[in-house]
Amino acid sequence: MLNNFVWKNKTHFIRKSVLMNPLKQGGLDFLDFTTLNNTFKINWLKNFLNNPSSLWNIIPNYIFSKVGGLNFLLLCNYNITKIPVKLSNFHKQMLLAWSLIYKHNFSPHRYYLWNNKDILYKNKSLFFDNWFKNNLLLVGQLFNSQGRLYNYSDFLQKYKIPITTSEYAIVFNAIPSGVSFLLQGSTFPWPCTHSLNLADTMIGNVCFSVEQHKNNSKIRALFQRELMTIPYIIPYWNNIVENLPWEKVWSLSHKYLLTNKVKEITFKLIHKCYPTKAFLKKYKSDIEVNCSFCHSAEEDFIHLFWQCTHTEKFWSDVLLFIQSYFISDFSFCFKDVFFGLFDYSKENIGKYYIINLCFLLAKFHIHKQKFTGSKPLFSLFRDDLDRYIETIQCSINPKAMKTVSLYSSFLSS
Repeated sequence: MLNNFVWKNKTHFIRKSVLMNPLKQGGLDFLDFTTLNNTFKINWLKNFLNNPSSLWNIIPNYIFSKVGGLNFLLLCNYNITKIPVKLSNFHKQMLLAWSLIYKHNFSPHRYYLWNNKDILYKNKSLFFDNWFKNNLLLVGQLFNSQGRLYNYSDFLQKYKIPITTSEYAIVFNAIPSGVSFLLQGSTFPWPCTHSLNLADTMIGNVCFSVEQHKNNSKIRALFQRELMTIPYIIPYWNNIVENLPWEKVWSLSHKYLLTNKVKEITFKLIHKCYPTKAFLKKYKSDIEVNCSFCHSAEEDFIHLFWQCTHTEKFWSDVLLFIQSYFISDFSFCFKDVFFGLFDYSKENIGKYYIINLCFLLAKFHIHKQKFTGSKPLFSLFRDDLDRYIETIQCSINPKAMKTVSLYSSFLSS
């Protein structure tokens, strides 16, 4: 439904995984419902860990205490179906959401014995409360200095905790032979120091840090980073135009206080999905493809916005305007109009700021004239430009104030 809304219930011309990218990576910060839902699950985790004894958390707190508490469980290499407690569907979804972003990469120094999907007894992971309370947490703690598993008497002598032979047999027999073989090559004893604070992990710091507020976008980015894809048009344009600073290209239109319709034109042109007649012919074969302005050549987006005789005359007038008010020896090419100007000296930064704005509004003017059945005219564009400046003149938005100040200073000089 959200994707259909973006495309107004018409054909989707750009993949959803591209729209999910941040603005500076060629996307629209599109809210995918699945990742948004997972973000809410992570926020439930944060609220629970901050208030485990609140009225709403009494029952889940009791349930998770049977496996060492939720904080410890989230650090474990668990499999939801093998956890030795019965969980509600909501809690299963919450644990699944966490496992999607918290990767349990194998490390002998952080390989937990409990709630481990690799260490099973009767197809369920293990948890013995008395072992846990005596700080027996890691598989490595079951090995002696020679890299071999403790026998029963040596284990009792080492840790001095009362355990039965049946518990000992369950735990030690559950250790996979591959893990035992791997740990035999480790150096023992190692300092079995470990933090049980989730905020000490990179993912936990993003999700649970008390200093960060309103960080839904950061949590959502953790889920979306596996789904997002680089726009296919980047390698396409890189073969045609050299040295494009893509992050600046994608961010350019967002430096100004512009309507989404103006930004949309540049966005569609760069993504090669602007609705020219040649583009629409792919979806409807009986469309007449001659240019809306000159009626003598096929209307693709490069012809319409750059090569058409009427468009060329329009850009010539725009060039004279820029040379008259901003830079006398200025010139531009296709690359500058479509992607923006970024290679300039610091003393000219204000002038190029307005020139880039002129290019954005000029492309919108060409688009508007195409759909009103008129030719692009500089006089109309100049009126639109002045009207735009007049519209944002009273705005307190920093982008608007900067634009009005620079535009007025150059045209009055």
